[in-house]
Order: sequence, then structure tokens, then C-alpha cells
Amino acid sequence: MLHRFLLSMLAFCVVSCTNSVKGPNGVVYKSAQEYNDYIINRQTEILKQILAFSDAAQYNVDSAELLLNKSIGTISKSIEDINGMSAYKGDTSLRNAAVNSFAFYKRIFSNEYKQILDIRRRPQLTEQDVQAIQQIVDKISNEEKAYDERFQKAQARFARDNHMQMKENEMQKGD
Repeated sequence: MLHRFLLSMLAFCVVSCTNSVKGPNGVVYKSAQEYNDYIINRQTEILKQILAFSDAAQYNVDSAELLLNKSIGTISKSIEDINGMSAYKGDTSLRNAAVNSFAFYKRIFSNEYKQILDIRRRPQLTEQDVQAIQQIVDKISNEEKAYDERFQKAQARFARDNHMQMKENEMQKGD
């Protein structure tokens, strides 16, 4: 499930960029790299929350539920922050792809992950319960691929248009 998400986590090295841009969120982006990093840092936080939730859900449903509720708020704030970004040199494709991806993660935290926890709360899991959880996970993974692909394309286009080179970040190396 997270394989595609990890692959979308790219950091950039600036080859050249220039103009400062200030968004309605009050943040000034002095370069394309800063603009990109603002988005990627929030994406990284969401990934960490997914991993923490996945780990907790295996061992303690109550802890997982606490993480779930906290994560929904954090993701909502990230969506608000990213929506507050101005276009970078007239381009909103990276920002919009991030908002769409983050909205997807907010939805799965709000719905599908809660469904998984509801099943995990049952005193005795049946084979049907296990299959139901697997179906939910498969559905999430399939949907995630499309969001990841759109984000990766937007990010690659942003890098190309702003003369940046893409490279893997540290979180990808463990995958």
C-alpha cells in the first residue's frame, strides 16, 4: 500500500530558480525548491502518520484510533496550508496534485481506516473479517496508485519547468 506513496516522496536539488512568491498562507517561497519542499514536508508528515497508524492498528486499536483522530486534524491543516499557497510562476499543478492527494488521505483516515478499526475491535476475528480488511486495503492501494501517479507527473513537470533535478529522499531508501 505505501510502496507507491514512498515512491512519490521526492526531494529536489535546485539547478536554477529565482523569484520569491508569497502565498495567502503568508509563507514566502524564494525558490522553486522551497515551494516544492513546503509541499513535500507535509507529504512526509502524512506518510509518517500512515506508518504510525498501521503499526498501532496491529497491536492496539485504542492507540490507533487516537492516532487516527489526530491525523485527520493534521491532514486537514496541511490541506489548508497547501491551498493557501500561491501559484509558482503561474503554475498550480503541483499544489493542486498535493491537495488532491492529501484529500484522498484525509478520506481514508476518516472512512476506510475507521472501518478497519471497527472490524479489529471485534472480540474474535473471522476469516470473513480478515478478508474484509484485505479488501479495504486493496481498494486503498488501487486508488492510491492513481493519486501517486498524478502527483509524480506534476512534480516531474514542476522540476522540469523550474530547471530542477529530482532525487530520492531518505525515506525512499528503506523501501
